[in-house]
Amino acid sequence: MILTLSSSENGKLSLDMLVGLSIFLMSFIIVSQLLSGMFGGVRGEISLSHEAYKISVILTEMPGKWSNGTKNGTDWEYNWYRSNVFFLPGLAIKPCVLDYRKIEEFRNATNTDYEKMKELLGLKTPDSNYDFHVSLEALNSTPYNRRLVLNNSGLPLLDVGKEMPKTQLARFERIVQIYNYTNVSNPTIVAGKAVAKLVVVVW
Repeated sequence: MILTLSSSENGKLSLDMLVGLSIFLMSFIIVSQLLSGMFGGVRGEISLSHEAYKISVILTEMPGKWSNGTKNGTDWEYNWYRSNVFFLPGLAIKPCVLDYRKIEEFRNATNTDYEKMKELLGLKTPDSNYDFHVSLEALNSTPYNRRLVLNNSGLPLLDVGKEMPKTQLARFERIVQIYNYTNVSNPTIVAGKAVAKLVVVVW
């Protein structure tokens, strides 16, 4: 029995197909690299916005807390400077109603140890390190024409953190009421209540 070799073209790849497949793969790799670079900035923006929102919630909806291992309470504004005290600096008496004394002590604590405040607010971790700025501003204040809420001494009631850079940052605003505002020199009164904007900027 004699076997003959077949000259069938089945199973063979043409040169045109190989060139086309190579061009497609090269194009796919280039486009995927470009897209990952383009959306890197978007991921950064989302992360910054999340941090700014988180800080605004902590400050405007929580009263804060302190503990030294044996005692604890929500009156951290009277205890934050004591030795061996851990505290979370919330400013609220109830959601969006801020206590004047807590505002003052948040300002003092941030000016005393900015880096520690970053850690307490969750902005400085082994995986991330953000900077922040927090202020109380009038309702008609804008990023380009800031109108700060002042105390009776003519000084900003709250304007703490690092100076805001001209770079990518996230800004979050909350309308709040200032409880016991007799020490505020320029309150905006709405329905008999002193209101302002708490502005949180993170970068």
